[in-house]
Amino acid sequence: MAPSVAETRPPQQARAVERRELLLRAATRVFAQRGFAQAGMDEIARTGGTSKGGLYFHFPTKQALLAAVVARAGALLQRRVRSAMDKAGEDPLERAEAALSALFEGLSGRRALARVLNEALAAGPELRAQAAQIEDEFAALLRPELERALALGRIAPLDPELTARAWVLMAQGLIGAWADGRVAAPPQRIHSELRRLALRGAGVADPATVSNDKEQS
Repeated sequence: MAPSVAETRPPQQARAVERRELLLRAATRVFAQRGFAQAGMDEIARTGGTSKGGLYFHFPTKQALLAAVVARAGALLQRRVRSAMDKAGEDPLERAEAALSALFEGLSGRRALARVLNEALAAGPELRAQAAQIEDEFAALLRPELERALALGRIAPLDPELTARAWVLMAQGLIGAWADGRVAAPPQRIHSELRRLALRGAGVADPATVSNDKEQS
């Protein structure tokens, strides 16, 4: 007896999700290597192990494919940032620093993702808006932690909204320059400098004390 539709749908859906993920990974690699303008859908299909028609079944245009890649990148990074904040505990300054570090490490650990996010900024107004939304989401995660740190006197008087955006833009700009080969310093050194600049800009005289504050309190 042939299996019913209800019996076959879950495996089919799982295979479709798996196929889509493979295509997004392939597209990420090709966009990072070729750039959006030079990347071809036929090359992406070959890299993803499918036909060009199979690729178009999931993504009707190259721009739609890049939009999906950018959305995937944003979701991956946000999960990483939220997890790091949860592990940091309740101290707002430690949570803000953990968020910044996780964002940086997530991008530096996935150079192709960093390059793709750069590509999105130059791929038209809709994709620029999508990349800007991701930036807004990360700033929104940082802002309440900086507000709490300000209320507790942990940081200097500042505008939490502007500071949150400055932190995100610093991380994004430095990693973007590194991913494009315009910054030769290794990620560890860039991260250390970013952390120092961010915390000192928030009025923390000695950034090395941040991770020790909880133990000393």
